[in-house]
Amino acid sequence: MVQPMQIKQLEIFDAIVRAGSVSAAARELGMTQSAVSRILAKFESELGFDLFNRRNGRLVPSSRSSLVLTRVRRVLEAVSELHDVKQDWAGKRPQALELVTVPSLAQGVIPRVLSEFSKTYPEIRIHLDVRTTQATIDSIIARQADFGLLTLPVSHQTLSVQPLMRMKSACVLPKGHRLADKTEITPKDLENEPLVLLTRRQPSRLLIDEAFRREGVKPFVRIETANVHAACQCTQEGLGITIANALMAGYSASTGMVIRSFGPQIHHTLALIEPAGKDRSPLTSGFLSCFYKDVLRMEQERCLNIEHLHDAHSFSE
Repeated sequence: MVQPMQIKQLEIFDAIVRAGSVSAAARELGMTQSAVSRILAKFESELGFDLFNRRNGRLVPSSRSSLVLTRVRRVLEAVSELHDVKQDWAGKRPQALELVTVPSLAQGVIPRVLSEFSKTYPEIRIHLDVRTTQATIDSIIARQADFGLLTLPVSHQTLSVQPLMRMKSACVLPKGHRLADKTEITPKDLENEPLVLLTRRQPSRLLIDEAFRREGVKPFVRIETANVHAACQCTQEGLGITIANALMAGYSASTGMVIRSFGPQIHHTLALIEPAGKDRSPLTSGFLSCFYKDVLRMEQERCLNIEHLHDAHSFSE
């Protein structure tokens, strides 16, 4: 078991790196400079090498320092999380909602939902983690969050995957564009039009490329990005037409943009990802209820057609 003095050594090392000197770290920690120096020396002795080089009375991190710092901060974060669990269990801290998702959802969809959620649950802390698709899946497998939101496919034996809603790909373009009056835009319509598309790492991009191939049209791809919000911002700047998931486009496109169906139809399914066998918390159900209500509002505002696989009331019961 890690002893208290060992934790103090880690805290002091981290504080010196952040503060830039022993004296500044001592002030931050409420300790004497001599005590900080003594504990640092003991830590270096136990490690068997110096963490800092002494130059003109100043401490300069050694070449090994960054490697140690990464691991030290990982330990300190884990200790902090254990403290949070203790506080939660003792009833000294409000409950927390912990969710993880990908950047496109975190930038466009989630903030509006959290605004509504916070009105209903003003005392609840929120931890929003933003990761890549695979890192989001790994986080739920490791039970580092209550739930995640992702577009399918997702599959793992330790996960519960519940589809929430299904939508199609859509085109985002300026209101005054020559194609803005069309209800559905095809690859033929987009011939020679500059496009802003998601990167080829995205499964939907392969389907978009195939749609163009079938119609014998070579897409003029001006910009590729992994983020729907960034793609819509590029469209707003006049850099090209975005083709993306209609739900994320609805949240990301400005009011000066219009959203039109893209044909042929390319479907996307948004799913709730949870650890298998774990009871869903009332906070997760509350978030999902707020999520559905807000998507319904956005769907009406942007005239989108989203297939809801559940209704808001099914999560509030």
